[in-house]
Amino acid sequence: MTKTKDKTGKNVAMRESIAHIAARLIAVDGIEDFALAKRKAAHQAGCADTQNLPTNSEVEQALKSYRELYFRDDHPRLLASLRREALNVMQQLAPLSPYLVGSVLSGSAGRYSDINLHVYSDNAKDAELYLLNRQIAYKHVPSRSERASLCVSFYSNDTPVTVTVFPENDIRRSAAKSESGQLERARIEQVQQLLEQTPADGNTVTGTGMTIPTRG
Repeated sequence: MTKTKDKTGKNVAMRESIAHIAARLIAVDGIEDFALAKRKAAHQAGCADTQNLPTNSEVEQALKSYRELYFRDDHPRLLASLRREALNVMQQLAPLSPYLVGSVLSGSAGRYSDINLHVYSDNAKDAELYLLNRQIAYKHVPSRSERASLCVSFYSNDTPVTVTVFPENDIRRSAAKSESGQLERARIEQVQQLLEQTPADGNTVTGTGMTIPTRG
């Protein structure tokens, strides 16, 4: 394997190899945690040097390539279905002003992916009260961010949904777009536009309604 290094001193070929192995682990084995996928991939590649681990963006690009190669027919339909479900959930949670983030927005989502929504509010109890009033059968789950004040999950039409609440000012702390110009978070109307611009099957995109298990 070539020892070519980039300007940071990282082994380019090793990093690319780890990124592609991680992409396969995510796509095939259903690993959602990019950090875990990269560690497992590095182990499989025989790389003990964590400095050669790829970035999340590199893994996501490799994941897109993997799915275009091996799931060319199924992935567009699956992604469109997940985005439609995300839009349905967001419309139901509209008073919380949710944003779609993560793999369903970026296009790297697969059959194991969940819908990730961010809410920016200084009062997480209000968000939780809204869910309670809607009788949504959610459960508290650990958040990957220390800044999150609330993180809950539930199912909508058999699709897992995770809602994370951050302080209101955090919306200014994180970029709305990446350096490449890709959306990092999307409002309801932006998800609607995304679906209208890229329908997977050519059919008109309409809401199918959301079926969320409620508390008994």
